[in-house]
Amino acid sequence: MEEHPSNDEVEYGGQPMSINASGMVLEREAENEVQPMIETDNVAHEREAETMIEGSSEAPKIKKHRGPTKKTDIHARTLEERTPIILNCYGQPIGPTPKDVKDLSRFLGTIARTTEFAPLNYVDWPSVPTHDQIWEYVLEKFMIPPEGRSWVLETVNLSWRGYKSKLKKMYLEAVEKGSNLDELYELVPEDELKDLIDYWNTSPAKEQSKKNKRNREKLDDMHTMGPSSYAALRHKLKQEDPNKQEPSKAKVYRESRIRNPKKTYKTSYGNTKANM
Repeated sequence: MEEHPSNDEVEYGGQPMSINASGMVLEREAENEVQPMIETDNVAHEREAETMIEGSSEAPKIKKHRGPTKKTDIHARTLEERTPIILNCYGQPIGPTPKDVKDLSRFLGTIARTTEFAPLNYVDWPSVPTHDQIWEYVLEKFMIPPEGRSWVLETVNLSWRGYKSKLKKMYLEAVEKGSNLDELYELVPEDELKDLIDYWNTSPAKEQSKKNKRNREKLDDMHTMGPSSYAALRHKLKQEDPNKQEPSKAKVYRESRIRNPKKTYKTSYGNTKANM
């Protein structure tokens, strides 16, 4: 950790769900927006996924997925064991190490799956009444400057939305197969699951879902950084520069779209190559 952060770094010193609610809005991805870094079970809008080894005559193997990250070690931290977090000038975490940043992000994902902090029976994130409680709890486990509050809450928001999307997929698959909802009831309190199902089956929710799906299909120029963030990439490129200059948007774009020639991806590389 630097003893004297540079000018662009900072170091530590509702309403319930209803039928008439507007539903969820597809997240925008823009280079000039503050981009949180998350790792959830539903990050298709954030990154490309590997499907198979290019040139192989064998069928792609089904990839094993680990269960949800629990981060019990972080939840068990005392105030004295907290990890300090360094932010850039946009309030995004960049250090002290990449591992610290990833630990923070994954820890926030566990909060999004905890109904005491992030109840699921609210249509949108602004209506969730526990923002202050989330921030106070995060400060019990990490030393984060006040400037990081917006990033923390937005990251929990994105993970919360992703979790709800996963639950909806599980519900629709259960309905299609005519199976029971026991698996869902193990994850979600009964009253919250009932509210979710009631909302998913409303006309406004179905229309919003179709709209979001159409918008998602238009995204064909995705970054390939996996769970890493633009903030982390910009910081890395700056540290690699001999003069410690901020990387240009063009350089960040190129570096964030690098593809492994031994892998195939879900979207075409044509538009990306054209933009380069």
